Amino acid sequence: MAIHTALRHCLLYSCTVWLLGGAPAAGGAADSLRGSFREVIESLNFKNTDIKDIARLLAQRYRINLMVDDNVNQRLTLNLVNVTVADALQFMVEDNGLRLKRFGDIYKILPPEEPLPPPKIWRISYEDGLLSVDFRNDDVQDALDEIARRSGETILCERDVSGMLRGIITRLPLEEGLGQLLQMNGFQLRKTTGAYQVHPLYPAGGSGPGRENRPLWLEIRGQKVWMEAAAAPLSRVLGELSRRSGISIVLFGEPKGSVNLRVEDLELDACLELLLLDSGLSYKKSDGIYWVGDKNSPEMRVSRLFRLKHLKAEGIIEMLPQPLTGRSELKIVKSHNALLVNGSADVIGEIEEVLRSLDRPIPQIFFEALVVDYQSSDIRDISLELGTGPGIPGDSSQTSSGDITRWIPGLDVLRRGKDVGNFLSRVGEKLPGVNIGRLPDDFYLRVKALETAGKANIRSRPQIATLNGHTAELKIGETRYFRLVSETPIRDPAQLYVQTSERFQTVEINISLTITPWVSASGEITVEIEPVFNTPGEQVSANLPPNIQSRSLKSTVRLRDGETIVLGGLIQESVSESISRLPLLGRIPLLGRLFQTRNHQKINSELLIYVTPHLFYGDDWLEPD
Repeated sequence: MAIHTALRHCLLYSCTVWLLGGAPAAGGAADSLRGSFREVIESLNFKNTDIKDIARLLAQRYRINLMVDDNVNQRLTLNLVNVTVADALQFMVEDNGLRLKRFGDIYKILPPEEPLPPPKIWRISYEDGLLSVDFRNDDVQDALDEIARRSGETILCERDVSGMLRGIITRLPLEEGLGQLLQMNGFQLRKTTGAYQVHPLYPAGGSGPGRENRPLWLEIRGQKVWMEAAAAPLSRVLGELSRRSGISIVLFGEPKGSVNLRVEDLELDACLELLLLDSGLSYKKSDGIYWVGDKNSPEMRVSRLFRLKHLKAEGIIEMLPQPLTGRSELKIVKSHNALLVNGSADVIGEIEEVLRSLDRPIPQIFFEALVVDYQSSDIRDISLELGTGPGIPGDSSQTSSGDITRWIPGLDVLRRGKDVGNFLSRVGEKLPGVNIGRLPDDFYLRVKALETAGKANIRSRPQIATLNGHTAELKIGETRYFRLVSETPIRDPAQLYVQTSERFQTVEINISLTITPWVSASGEITVEIEPVFNTPGEQVSANLPPNIQSRSLKSTVRLRDGETIVLGGLIQESVSESISRLPLLGRIPLLGRLFQTRNHQKINSELLIYVTPHLFYGDDWLEPD
C-alpha cells in the first residue's frame, strides 16, 4: 500500500499542465487561472481521499495558493490522465457541487450557496383605511414593516420589540385593529404626531414574547409607573425612567448595583424610593428636578415640617422608632404643634408613614351615670307583684314583667313560664351581678316616680367626659364636722378636777366614680369602672366620730355606643330605733316606760349603678389609611 501511494505521488509530481478556458461553475475564478494552473498532470489517482488533502498536495506541487473552507468535508475518488491543474480543479468543484472563489492570487473552495427562500406571501390587505391581516407566527418587525409599506403610515418599533405575531383581523381601522392585535400579542400601539409607536406591554400577572429574556420593561401612564426589572443596572433604570416620564434626574456619580423588582400602578416618587431603597442613595426634589446621590451627603438632606392634628407634639418623638430618630434630626415646634425633621428623603418618608398612622383622631367618650338606692323590702314586694299583680288596666297583652321594669328600672325583659320563677328568685336575692343592654326612653322618669313614691333614692347622677385611654374621676360629697367632747382629770394636792374640752372632727362623705375607657377600631368601648360610696353611720359616743360605711366595686366590661351597664350587689344594712311617748307621763322615771313605745327597724338597701357611654370622634377616625 505504501509503494502504491508513493508511486501515485510520483505520477502526480511528474505531470505537465496547460491552460484551460473559462469554467462557469467556478463563479468566474477559473477564467483568471494562469501560470501553474496551465501545467498538465499526467495522472491524478485518488481513492476516498479528503478533498483538503488533495488540495494541499496540488498547492505544494504546483506552488499555487489554494485553500478549502472548513465546512467542506467531501471525500473524493479520482482517476484523471493528462489534464491541466485548472481542469482538474474545475472537475473537483463541479462534480461535488462546490464553488471556487478568487481573492487576488488566492483561491478558495467553498461549500454550495444556500438556496434563497421563496418570497414571503403576506396575508395583508389595506383598502379604504381598513386593515385585514392573517398572521400565523410571523415576525413582528417584518409584519409591521409590511403594514407600514402597504398603508403608507410611519410605524416605529422600540428596540425591545421582538417576537412573533398571531391573529386575524378583518376590515378594521388601522389604529383600532392593529392596536388590538398587538395588545393580544404582548405589545402596545401608541399614536404620536405623524407616526405610530410600538413598545412591549405585559398585562398584570401575564407574560409577553421574550419577556423573560429582557432585563428591563417600563411603562408610564400619567404619573403612574409599571415596571419589571431583572438584574437591570440601576443607572440604566434611572435613565429609562427619566426618558419615559419626561422628568429631569441629575446623578451625583455613577450609581452602582442592579435592580430586581416588579411594580404596577405606583406613584413616580414612590417608585424612585423603591429603586434607591438598598443602594445607599437618596433623592431630593427641587424645582421639578430630582437630585440623586449618597444619602449621607449633606447636599442630599432635606427638611420637612409635620403639623400634628390630633396628637400633642411634645411626646411624639418618644413614639418614633429609634432607627428613624437615630438617622435624622428632630425638633419640636410648640407654637405650631409640629415636628421638624431633617434627614434623607427615605428617612423622612418612613417618618411620615409612622406619623400618619399615629396622628389619628382620639375618640371622646361621654358617660352618663345614675346611682339609685332600692330598699330590699320594696324589692320583695315588687317581686310578689310580678307573680300575682295585674298589668296595666285595659291592656290584656301587658304581662307582669311590666311591673318589674316599672318598679325596678333596669332592662326591658319578658319572662314566661319557668323563667318568671327564676327571675323572681334573682330579684329576691337583691339583683346581684351585671346586666348590659339599652334603657327605655322614659327610664329616668320611672326612677323619679319611684323616688316620689319613697321606693328609691337617687344618690347621684354624674356626667363626665374623657379621651380614649385616659382615666376620668368624678367625686361628689361633703365634709361634715362633728363635735367631740373629751374630759381630762387634773389632780392637785387639794382635790381632783375634771377638765372638759371640745374639738371638731372632719369626716369626708364622698361618692366617687373612676372610669377608664378604651375604644377599638370597630367602635366597641371597653370600660374599667370603679365606684366608691362612703356614708356616715351612727355616732355611738360623743367622744368618737361616726363610723364610715363604704361600698365599692370594680368591673371591666365591653359596651357599644349607647348601651347601659347595670352594676348591682352593693348591699347596706342599717338599724334604727324610734321611741314614741305620751307627753309628760312618758318622761317619768321608771313609770314612764309604761307610756312609751319603742320601734326597732332594720333596713337593707341595695345600690344599683347605671352607666351609659356615648362615643364621639372625628369623621376620619375609621377612614382607611
